[in-house]
Amino acid sequence: MTKIIGSQILLDATTGMVKPTGLPARASSTVASQAPPRPPLMDIVDLSDAARRTMGREQPTALSAERDQEIRRVGSAIPAMSDWASATSDYMGKAADAFRAAFGLSDSISITSVGAGTAMMDAVATSRGIAKPKLPSVLAEAGESEAGATAEDRKADTGFIGLSITDRQDPRFGQKLDVAFNRSTGIAPESMTLVRLDDPRNGGALAKLLSPNGGDDASMFAVTDGGAGQNARVAAAIRSVGMDDFATSALAIVKAVGRYLPGLAESGTGSQ
Repeated sequence: MTKIIGSQILLDATTGMVKPTGLPARASSTVASQAPPRPPLMDIVDLSDAARRTMGREQPTALSAERDQEIRRVGSAIPAMSDWASATSDYMGKAADAFRAAFGLSDSISITSVGAGTAMMDAVATSRGIAKPKLPSVLAEAGESEAGATAEDRKADTGFIGLSITDRQDPRFGQKLDVAFNRSTGIAPESMTLVRLDDPRNGGALAKLLSPNGGDDASMFAVTDGGAGQNARVAAAIRSVGMDDFATSALAIVKAVGRYLPGLAESGTGSQ
């Protein structure tokens, strides 16, 4: 709508044309457009089949047989996973209890293991009548590992056993002792000797398997063939943070490796 005020030029309200100047002028005139409204603009887009499915205009195609089977397999594995987690936790707790009992360790000591160390814990548990839970086939097919040691752990030459105080109520909380051992050094148990190292570099390659945490408070030991020099054969390296009094327990553990892991009995640590 156009409004013209105080003009001598008048527009015809119907035609929008200028009226002749001879006609009397009015102080104001209002012009309203009579043009019909424009229809809304519309774009036409041809969507692909994938786009129509995405927008929900078509139902997705049926799942392939392989995909459907995979979904069913995962669905059946979910209940088994919960039961397996419980069985694994129960077994590992019993295995740790058996290990503590075998080496005279208190219940306040937590135990961790890697490689041949885990295989040794399994062997100690077995010797005390503790059976490993059987891995359900549905989980085995999904790639789940067995409880405790794996086949790779049982074949490993090197192993790790960690002892630590993890109870925050214990005044010795945070103290730990780590043992890295080698089954293939060929040192008989009766020849094994515990040696305190002034220079951690004398721990050999095994010392590199131990965590460097502990700083100046850490003590280093080695289990050797009786030698204390650079040429001594090293069966194990031990790093202690506040648990030097457990070094003899670590020696007992290393001496027992060959008894519980006899696979390398002729050439390994603890051969008899």
